[in-house]
Order: sequence, then C-alpha cells, then structure tokens
Amino acid sequence: MLKFIRGKGQQPSAERQKLQRELFAFRKTIQHGFPNKPTSLAWDPTLRLLALGTASGAIKVFGKPGVEFYGQHTNHEAAVTRLVFIPNEGRIVSLCDDNSLHMWEINEGSLEEVKAQALEGKLKRISAIALETAGEHLLLGTEGGNIYLLNLKTFQMSDTIIYQDIVMQNVPEDYKINPGAVEAIAEQPGNPDKILIGYNRGLMVLWNRKTPGAEQNFISNQQLESICWHKSGTRFASSHNDGSYAMWDISVGDKAEDPVTVYGPFPCKAVTKFLWRRGRNEDYIIFAGGMPRASYSDRHTVTVQHGEKHVVFDFTSKVIDFFTIAADEEDTEYDEPETLIVLLEEELVAIDLLSEDWRMLQLPYLVSLHASAVTCAQHISNVPEDLWEAIVAAGKQQTLEHYSEREWPVDGGRVLQSQGSEETSSTEFNKELLLTGHEDGTVRFWNAGHVALQPLYKFASAQLFSSEEIGSEANNGTVDEEEEEEWPPFRKVGTFDPYSDDPRLAVKKVALCPFSGTLAVAGTAGAVIVAKIGSDTLETEVNVTTTNIVLDRDGFVWKGHDQLTARTGALSLAPGFQPCSVLQLHPPAAVTALVLQADWGLVAAGTAHGLALFDYIRHKGVLTKCTLNPNDLSGAGDAPISRRKSFKKSLRESFRRLRKGRSTRRTDKRGVASPVPKKDGLQDVAEGQELSPEVTAAIHEHTGGAEASTPSSAPLSPVEAKPVERQVEARPVDDSLGSMVRCLYFAKTFIISVQSVTATLWAGTNNGTVYVFTIAVPVGQRRTEEDVTCQLGKEIQLKHRAPVISVAVLDGINVPLPEPFEIEKGLKKLPDTSGPHRVVICSEEQFKIFTLPSLKPFCKFKLTAHEGSRVRRMSLAHFVTSRPDRGAQYSEWCIVVSLTNLGDCIVLSVPDLRRQLNAAVVRREDINGISSLTFTRYGEAFYLHSSSELQRITLSASTLLYPRCRIDLPEGARQIPKEEETEEEEMEVAEEEEAENASPSAAARDHPPASHTVNGDATHEENKDVEPKSEDGEEAKENGAEEDRNDISALSVGDITIDSVKDHLLTSTATEDGRVTELKTERLELNSRTTEMQSVVMKTTIISSSETTVINSADIAVVEPSLADEQRATNTLEIKSRKAPLARMEDLEVEIPVQS
Repeated sequence: MLKFIRGKGQQPSAERQKLQRELFAFRKTIQHGFPNKPTSLAWDPTLRLLALGTASGAIKVFGKPGVEFYGQHTNHEAAVTRLVFIPNEGRIVSLCDDNSLHMWEINEGSLEEVKAQALEGKLKRISAIALETAGEHLLLGTEGGNIYLLNLKTFQMSDTIIYQDIVMQNVPEDYKINPGAVEAIAEQPGNPDKILIGYNRGLMVLWNRKTPGAEQNFISNQQLESICWHKSGTRFASSHNDGSYAMWDISVGDKAEDPVTVYGPFPCKAVTKFLWRRGRNEDYIIFAGGMPRASYSDRHTVTVQHGEKHVVFDFTSKVIDFFTIAADEEDTEYDEPETLIVLLEEELVAIDLLSEDWRMLQLPYLVSLHASAVTCAQHISNVPEDLWEAIVAAGKQQTLEHYSEREWPVDGGRVLQSQGSEETSSTEFNKELLLTGHEDGTVRFWNAGHVALQPLYKFASAQLFSSEEIGSEANNGTVDEEEEEEWPPFRKVGTFDPYSDDPRLAVKKVALCPFSGTLAVAGTAGAVIVAKIGSDTLETEVNVTTTNIVLDRDGFVWKGHDQLTARTGALSLAPGFQPCSVLQLHPPAAVTALVLQADWGLVAAGTAHGLALFDYIRHKGVLTKCTLNPNDLSGAGDAPISRRKSFKKSLRESFRRLRKGRSTRRTDKRGVASPVPKKDGLQDVAEGQELSPEVTAAIHEHTGGAEASTPSSAPLSPVEAKPVERQVEARPVDDSLGSMVRCLYFAKTFIISVQSVTATLWAGTNNGTVYVFTIAVPVGQRRTEEDVTCQLGKEIQLKHRAPVISVAVLDGINVPLPEPFEIEKGLKKLPDTSGPHRVVICSEEQFKIFTLPSLKPFCKFKLTAHEGSRVRRMSLAHFVTSRPDRGAQYSEWCIVVSLTNLGDCIVLSVPDLRRQLNAAVVRREDINGISSLTFTRYGEAFYLHSSSELQRITLSASTLLYPRCRIDLPEGARQIPKEEETEEEEMEVAEEEEAENASPSAAARDHPPASHTVNGDATHEENKDVEPKSEDGEEAKENGAEEDRNDISALSVGDITIDSVKDHLLTSTATEDGRVTELKTERLELNSRTTEMQSVVMKTTIISSSETTVINSADIAVVEPSLADEQRATNTLEIKSRKAPLARMEDLEVEIPVQS
C-alpha cells in the first residue's frame, strides 16, 4: 500500500512537463505508396498538377517530387467518381457517387474544401461533366437527359438549363422517346458556343448555346461510350460498346466514315475511352478496351496507334482512366502528346511517347509498394555514403533497359526550403532506407528520407532456388514472348504482379547491417540467406548449410511443406547484394525471428521449433536449441485433441464467467491471476524469475496441462487481434505454440561478472522463457581458423508465461548498446561500464528491467489485458528537444511500444518506465496495420494504411518529415464577384451589431477553420488544430503537418469557476509564450450559402498547471496519460457558426451557460 501511495504521489515537475512537450508529440505526417482503390484522375495542363480520387473519398494532388496535397471528403463511403481541374486557379471540382459536387482549393500548402452542392432526384444523377473553356461554368449531363450549368464563381446552379425535350425536337422519331442518359459532353475546339452532346443510345447532337438550338444530329447504331474532338474542330470521333469507333466530319453531314473495329470481326469488348490527338506528322489514336471477347476478354489494355506503329499496352489490373500530356500545351494547332499517363486499379504507369520504343517512365512517387504483397519491413537510419552509392548504382543497372531517361513531366508546384530548427527534420540530412520483404521472395530498398518514397534497388532470393513451380512460370513466360509477335501486338507494362512463383519464397524477416553492407533474408521455408554488397558481377557457387533444430527429438514428425531446392553449380550474381551463404533450417518452418551480428560474423534465426546460431564466415552451424515441449512432438500448431484438456478448459471458462466482476483477489494457489482494477487502467502480472534448465523441465513435467488455457499467441491471428476483454492468467505450459521463438538479440554485456563483458545471444519464446547464451568469438586471424563456441548461460522464466516480444540491453547510463561497427565508424561512444548494465524484457503484458549480471528485478511497468490489448512491437528510440535554439539541446532514449488490439503507441522513459505519451495511432479494427508497424530509431513509424499504402507517423516533436510546398498562381486567378462580397460585408456588419461580447482571440482571427484540410491520412478525418504563429513569424501549419499534439503533462488544477473559464477563453492572445489552443470540432456541414446557423457541443478541459486549453470534439478520443490524481473541470460550450459556407473564426460565437 505504501508503495502504491508513494508511486502515485510523484508527479512530473513543471519543468519536466515543459520538456515532455518539447520531446514528444504524435502526428500523422505523410503517406507513401499507391492510394487504395483509385477511382478518378485529372490533369491541370497549366499548373502541371496531377490529381487522384479514391473510393474512400480521398483526393491527392501531386506536382514535382515533394509537392503533395491531401484532401478528404466528409463522407468516407462516397467514392470520388470524377475530378475536374479549373485550369490556372488551383481549384478542383470533385463529383462523388452520392451525387454531390465539391469545390477544393489549394491554399498555402493545404487542400481545403470550400464549397459543396448536391443534386437531388434520380433523374438529376450526374452522368457526364465538361468544363467550359472560359472556366465560368461546369456543364453537368444527367441520367434524365437534361444538362445543367454550375456557376463556378458562386457554386450555384445557373438558371440556364438545356432540356432534353428541346434538344430532341429535330431528331428522328426513334430517338425522341428515350435517347438515354447524357453519356458525354465536349466543347468544340475554337468555338466555345457549340457543344457536342452524346446520349447513351448512340445519338449525338451538335448544340449551339448562343442561338440556342440543335445544328446537326449524328446517329450511331451502337451504344455510345465516349466522344473526342479533333484539334481542328471540324471532326470528332465516337467509341462504342461493340469495340468499334467511328470518325465524323461536321462539314460533310451526319454520315460517319465506316466504323472501325480494330480487333474484329468477332465480338469485342467496349472501347470505354477514346482520345484523338493531332500530331505534326501522323495523328495519335489512343483507346482503352476493344479486345476480342472470346480470346482476350480478361486483358486490361490501352492501344496506341501512330502511323504504322501499333502497340497494345497490357496491364495486370483494371484501367481506371488515362490522359496525355502535350509536348507544347500552348500550341493551338497541334496537341501532339509526349507522355501517356494511365491510372490503373493497382498502379500508375507513364509511357514516354517521344522515345522510339515507347518505354515506361520511372515514377518519382505513387510507386506500387504492393507490386508483390508486403510481408515484412525494416527501417535503417544513418546509412553510410559508400553503401548508399553502391545500392543506387546497382539499382540503376537493374532498370537500365526498362525505363526511359526522360524527366518526369508532372512538375508543377514549388518545394519550400525548411526554415527554423523546429521544422527541420533530422531525416532531411541523414540517408534513410526502408526495406520491405515481399511474397515473391524479393527485398526492395526504398529511399525513405524524402517526402516521396523512391525505389532504389531490388534483391531477389528466387535466383538461389529451383522448383517445379518456378520452372513452369518460366515456361509460361517464353510462351508469352512468342505470343507478343502475333496479333494483337501486346506489350506487358507495369510492375504490379500479384502472383508469386512459389509461396515458400515469401520473405518473413529481413536484417541489414549498414556499416558492413551485410544483408540477411529469412523466408517461409526455413531458408536464411546472407548476402554482401558488391559492385562487380560475380561467378561463384553459394554455400548451403543444413541445420536440424529437432535432432535430439527422435519422435518428431514434420507435416508441413518441403524446403526449397537450392540451385547447384556456379551462379552469375549481378552487382548489388550477392549471396555468400545459405542456412537451411530443418524442419523447414517459417522463420519467426532473425538477428544479424556482422562484427562477429554470426546470424541467428528462430522458428516455431527452436533456434539456430550460424557462422556465415566459416559456413558452419554453431548451436541449435530445440524449444519444443518434450511431451508434444506432433509439431507446432498441430497438437492432438485432448478431451481432458478441452473439458477442463470448458469448466474453467464457465466458472470464470460466473464469478466475473465479483472477485478481485490477487491469485489462487495455481498462480492464476485475477484482475485488480486500478485508476490508471493497469493491472499486476506475475513476477519474472530466473530458473535453471533442470527446474524448468521439472515444472513442465509436474504441471503438464493443469493450468488455465488462454487464446493462442500466434502473432498475426485475426482472432486474437479482436478487442475482446481477457483476464491475465498464467499461460499453459503445454501450449503447442509456446515453443515459438519470438525475438533474438545480440549483446556484449555483463552476464557472468561485473569485471568483464561477454558476448551473448538472448532468445525469447512464446511461453515466456528467455534463454541467455554466452558466445566465444575468436579474434584476429584465428576467426577464420577456429570455431565459434556457444553455450546456454542462464534461463529466465516469466511466471505469467506471456510471449516475450523484445529484449534490449542498456549500458551504465541507460543508453542502448551500439550496433555493430558504430563505434569503429565514430558514430557512437563505447558503452558505459562504470555502472551495472540493465536488460529490458518486454512481454505481451509487461515490461521489466533486470540488473546485470545478477538479473535482479529493477523496475517494471505492468500492462494487462484488461481492455484486450497486447504488445506487438517494442523499440528503443532517441528523442531530441524540438527547440535547441533555446539553449543546449537535450535528448533522451525512451521505449516506444505499439499496442495491438487498441492500436495505441506508448512512450516510456528508461530506466524508471514512466509513461510519457499515449497516442491512438492505428484503428483497432485495422489488424494488418497493427501487425505491420515498424519503428525507426528517431521516434517515427510506418504501418500499412492499406495493402498498397504506408502511413508515416511521428511520436517525436523534432523528427518531422512532411511536404513543405505551394503552388504559385498568377495575379487575379481567383476573383470573387463584387455582388457576393457586398452581401457578405452587409451580413458581417449586421452580425457585429448583434454580437456585443463575442470577440474571439487574435489567434482565432488569424486562422480560418481547417475542418477539411487533411494532414497525411487520406481515409480518416483528422483532428485539426488552430495554433498561434511561432515567434519567428513562420506559420505553424503547413501541408500535411498541422499539429495534433496530445496533452502529455500531469494534470493538476485548482478551483475553476465559470468566470475564469470565460476569461481564459476570451482574453487569450497569440503572443503568450507556452500557450497552445487546440480546436477540434465536429465537422461543419457547408452545403449552401443560405445555411443560417449550426451548433456544435464541445467538451472543454482546462489545465492550469501547464497553461494549456484543449477544446475537443465529444466523439474524438483525446490522447492523455492515465494519471491517478487528474483533476478536470468540464463545462459545456456551444459554438455557433453564423455564416456559411465560409465560416471564419471571427464568426464563431462562444456561449458559456452560467451554473446556478
């Protein structure tokens, strides 16, 4: 009890709270990869910007590399079906499938929704969109056949409507009854008064808007898909659903030239889109679809014809949309294309039409991470210059024959230079690598130090193995090459390849030592490949060593897949990472843990059966340790059915349900822990203790399966990841998955005595056992002549038997031990040996620090499964103060923890394990995102936001990478009508007379509400902040970097009255130092200018100790530390938006009800 009171009474000082704010802050920064489920594409030829819309309502705008803007519709369920740029204005109009239109503006580095409009009724469902050349109106064709005009200045519907009945007056009788929906609208080049209207059944009408009246009718017998004008303005083309296209001349009459079915005469698929571009020599004809139904109905193609040249680009995913970029956008006579941009369901492809063989352009962004499914990832900081150059050179050689050398044509916008220490990230100066392992056996290297994630190099492990599956795939490839010479002239393009040659090739773990240039790759079939960087082509035979982990278990039978067959003989290895040794584990189960120590020349790998230590310099196995229960030799994951065990488990669960909520006692005789509720949401777990192997074996024999059973501990099981309530109890000893090795760690530390450090290997398993092995590595010349020796030194068994996730050793000043070669390179100091070393052991349910070499418990942080949460990741990160200009720069190492089921990240200080930050990072339903999360050394992390997209986050206030960019518009690009300004001014004057005491703060007046500006996360609505400007005048908000800081201070408040709250809210100014005002509101519906009043009920938390006011939306969880003696004063605010749709902060009235 005294320990509890003493522990809860120590709160951080005011200075520590201030330091916490400068060290820790959670933000979602940027997204890497390809958007999930893209639905629309747009191109601004003047500003040279590219825009994408997705099925989840996200909009992404790209310019030159580093120029990115994100936007998100409030309705996450509505797909963005069309995007239209208003040229030269930095504005986009989006159409969603809920039939709503939205106006977006790129303002000071952010994409904001400013206006919205919706058409109601089925007949008014928009089926076609066209923009006037003048840019004043948007022509909206509907399924009912009418065409409406949307005024882009006011974003209101114009009174002018082109009714279908009037258009149909002079058409043949067959089409008067039902011509169908408006399928396409196109303005005649050089004559903006005339538009070509295409109806679904094949009728096309040239309509004069000036007269108004129909001038000509064009009738096709086939259903219309699209229309496109020739640049001359006298001819146009139409494509149809039978795979044909027709060309029409308006000067000749309503008769078309003979329709062309390129891939006929047999039935063909529809030509969904057709482009006709006028070239200086020959015209370009580009269309999607049109393939013969019987032979190639499953192909996704875009055909390009230019004179005699004819290529059918064959893609591996569905074509969404495409456009061409003209060589000279200002040319009024020709629109000869230089680039074809094709948006597909799984990737973006750019074709260089100026090159002889129409090669692909290398993408600077939007690269498909998931060309093969991502299976694992690792981040490397501070990559040495020599290794970086070698990787880049090897990557260029790999792509030399595949890509055009021409520069990326989408080059709009301007990248701003970082200013000030707070905005400058350390990642901008350090070379960062992100390694991703894939299902096809490849490891891809990415440049992760910039806003755009750029591919550098690809290592393929399949080159070392041969199998029937790989051979059959190779044969199929030769057949395809022969078919390319036949008709149609297919050419495979794109990088997305969802099919793996062999599922056993999938990469499970990857480790890289950047200072020695050594790579270790572990796969699904128990193969561990060690490769070293090389700059020349090498002809060599790769040594393969087989190690049997279960050699001492005679009764073991492996029932899983076979191992991969290694290729024999000399192999030709290209420059890059060249394999030098292969370790094949038996049984060939998937590798669950991997660690590399390049300084010692050792690699260790763990599976569900045990672990192996391998010397890759001498190509010899050093040690094997089988972790299987001697009583269970059936193979991990394949335990026989035990009726006794099932019956006991059923009884135990029944009794647990009966007494749930009544008993709060600590433990019973068998060590089954009952939950002890606490204020901070933490519960106790069983202590860890050191046991000898003999004692452990005795316990195994004595207890058998007598203890309570809990759900399986498989790391990626969807069943476990559900947020269910679960009690903390001792794990069963005979759990068939308890033998799985979850973590491995090399360290040179005190394990025998404090007089000398010893090389050690630490291994943690699923049943809470930690094995400590001592290693003797020969030095100097003897390293290649003598064997490395290893033996079991100590064994730790956690009583609660939770899976051990991670192990890390801290030196005498609580700094993690350096990586191999970091001391030699001068990047790190020698580990401090003046004080005792400490080891951090992280299990799924607790963190515990032991003193070395005695293994005496020093400190622990108890994290129970009261809310159904388990730890999935642990990492040590280095945090630096965000304002080093205020004095000496301060830094400290902390533990970063990822909680699975809740998707939270917690930062704990070392060695006292005090919580510094708790942030909700990943949605608890996003199991893939939680299991894929990878931390960096400086407090950042990556996780799979979708199968194709990585979300980047930071928990550090100083390590921040985000797009700092803007677009430069010509003067007067956005002119507001004078009438509208006058009306708004009159409204403002009237409102100011009514409101006497509702003057907002200066900080509020400087910033409009940013409820539609999305920071980094394109599928979740972000909490937006309104902050005062920094001292140097630089705005705190930039694109993708609006601060979403969490309150991390200990909360202690005195008496708070309503008057003090009111005074605090109404008199705060932007110049007060240390004051942060966060405004997170529920979304404001901006549907029309006539919206009069809306109200949002908010919850206010006043913290007097840190002088911080936080206003949070009632439905958004606040990330705060769980401290026992928090005192909060909560009142209700009613904030009324009195002007719509562009309600600024000065129009917000704050009303505080007076309590009686």
